Amino acid sequence: MDLQKKFVLGLALVSLFGTVTNFIYVSPLLTLLIPLSIYAFNKNELPRPIAWLYAFLALFLMSVLLYHPLSVVEFGFYRRDGNFIISYAPLLILPLFSFEFKLRNHFRQFYLFGVILYGLLFVYHLLTANFLGNIHEIVFSGLFYAQNAVGGFLSTLGALGFAYWYHRGSKKELFLFLLVLIILIATYSRGSILGLALGIMAWYCVQTERMKILMLLLLIPILFTAGSLMIGYPYYKGQIATQNNVQIDLDNDVEQKSANVMIRIFYTFPRAWYIFLESPVLGNGVGSYDDRPYDLQEIVPYLTYNAQPQKAHTDAHAHHSYLHFLAEQGIVGLTLFLTFWVSLFLYLKRIKTQPVIRDYLLIVFFTITFASFTAHRFTTPSHMLPFTISVGLFMMHKGNYKRVKISVLGGSK
Repeated sequence: MDLQKKFVLGLALVSLFGTVTNFIYVSPLLTLLIPLSIYAFNKNELPRPIAWLYAFLALFLMSVLLYHPLSVVEFGFYRRDGNFIISYAPLLILPLFSFEFKLRNHFRQFYLFGVILYGLLFVYHLLTANFLGNIHEIVFSGLFYAQNAVGGFLSTLGALGFAYWYHRGSKKELFLFLLVLIILIATYSRGSILGLALGIMAWYCVQTERMKILMLLLLIPILFTAGSLMIGYPYYKGQIATQNNVQIDLDNDVEQKSANVMIRIFYTFPRAWYIFLESPVLGNGVGSYDDRPYDLQEIVPYLTYNAQPQKAHTDAHAHHSYLHFLAEQGIVGLTLFLTFWVSLFLYLKRIKTQPVIRDYLLIVFFTITFASFTAHRFTTPSHMLPFTISVGLFMMHKGNYKRVKISVLGGSK
C-alpha cells in the first residue's frame, strides 16, 4: 500500500474512531480531503448513489451562493447550517479511491472500542449519578454535548452490535448488544431509541421481502407529520399574520420532553411548512430557516427570497429533516436528496460479500430515515458520520467495489 493510500485509510479510520465524541473535532477530519475530489474524480466507475450525492451537492452549493455567498468562508456555517458538507464528506471522498485493506477487522475494532469506552463511561455514570433525584439528573450524555447526539452515535453502534449478534448468535454478542441498548435507553433520546427499533423492523422487512409492511412503516411517520401540521399550522399562520413572529408560551410545570413535542407541533414544523409554501420549488436558500424575522420577497411566482439582512448560523432547525429540506431547498432539493437516499438503499441491499456489514449499514440507514422525522438527523454529524464513514470505507474497499457496480444497480445481468 503506497503512502497516499495509507494516508487516506489512516485518516478515515481516525475519523471513524473519533465519532465517539464531539467534544473535539476528530470525526470531521475527512472534510479536509474534499479538494482531492478534483484530482481523484477520474474513476472509471463511480457508484450511482455517489453520483446522485454530487448532484445534490451542486444544488446545495448553488443555493448557498445565491442566498448568502459569504457562508462558504464562515466556520460557523460548516458547524451548523452547512453541516451537510461535514456529514457527507466521507462519501464525497472515499469512494473515489479503491484498494485492499482489512475491512472486517477495522469494523470489529471500532465496535469493541466503542462498546468498551461507553461501557466504562456508563459504569462511572451509574456510580456518580443521583438515583434518588429527577430522571433528568441521571440522563447519560457520554462524550457528547447533547442527548440526541450521543443517542445518534449509540444507535449506530447498536445497529452494528445487532448485526454481529444476528450473524454470530453467541451469548457474548448478545451481551454486548444489550449493553449498548441499555446505554442508549439511558440517554433518554427518544428519537434515537425509536429510530433503532424501527430500523431493525424495517431491515427485517427487507430481509424477509415484506415490502408492503415496509411501506406501511414508512407511511406512519408521514401521516403523523401531516396530522401535526393540520393541528399546528393554523395556529402558526394566525400568529405570524398579525406580528411576523411567533412565540410559544409554556407553563413552567410542563415536562421538558412534552414541551419539545409541543414546540415541534406548534412552532418548528409549521415554520418550515410556512417557508416552503412561500417558495415551494427551490426553497428560500440554505441557511434561511433561522434568519428571522422573515422578510420574504417574491422574485418570480412560487420563488421567494428571505431579504432579512442579518444572516445567522445557529442550531435552530425544523427538527424534521424532510420539512427542513422543503423549507430551504424546496421540492427540487428534497426530491434530489431522496433520489440519492433511495439509490443508496438499493446499493446497500445488493451487497453480497459482507453480510454483517450489509445488515449493519441497512439498519443504520433505516434508523436515520425514521429518526429524521423527529430531528434533523440527515445532516447531524454525530449521527451521520459513523454511517457515512462506514459506507465510504466499504465502497473504497477494492474487493467489494468490484461486486457492486452501477450496471448491477441498473438491473442488468
